[in-house]
Amino acid sequence: MSSPIFEPFGEDMFLNTERRCPVILCLDTSSSMTPHIGIVNQGLRALKADLQTDILASQRVEIAIVTFGPVQLVQDFVTVDHWVPPTLHPQGNTPLGEALIQSIQQITIRKRAYREAGVPYYRPWLWLVTDGAPTDNWQKGLNVAQAEIQRGGLELFTIGTDGADFSILRTISSPRQPVRLRDAKYREMFVWLSQSLKPVSKSDPGSKLQLPDPREWGEITS
Repeated sequence: MSSPIFEPFGEDMFLNTERRCPVILCLDTSSSMTPHIGIVNQGLRALKADLQTDILASQRVEIAIVTFGPVQLVQDFVTVDHWVPPTLHPQGNTPLGEALIQSIQQITIRKRAYREAGVPYYRPWLWLVTDGAPTDNWQKGLNVAQAEIQRGGLELFTIGTDGADFSILRTISSPRQPVRLRDAKYREMFVWLSQSLKPVSKSDPGSKLQLPDPREWGEITS
């Protein structure tokens, strides 16, 4: 697993004092994603394009990306107005548990940087997408994620294709239910994410999430 990167605060922390809305995308890039990785890359570009239509959201929403298969920190947190979506490539297995731990480590590091720089922030989002079952000791990642959820430090969303193990995703994201992605609608999923983040980035901290219906791209499992 790649080591977390900690830069206490860069120039952006001083030039942009807006409240931050940190989002970490934890994306399955295992070999089984080969047929769909191009659509995922298109979806990342659509996420940036849609968020950039909202000037305040583009300055408040920060994106980081952790991929798994193997686990890599592909993108550390950066505001959308400075983000260049990467081109992802599929390889390896599905170490979902390790990726969860890495993602939460990066969130912890970023929150520390916010506090040290005096920059306010919203509760971080972790957006986990997978097309298969974990190939590692995912229970350790579950314990770390659930501890963070229960202390109110994280909003965790899990999305799976038909090949995902929804019993595991349901356990990881509890009490929130996972969403089943339909027909490889990754682009629609990322646009939905953008449409959800825009109002969140303008909301009062701690207010109840009011999310749009995901029926255009997925269905909530039960």
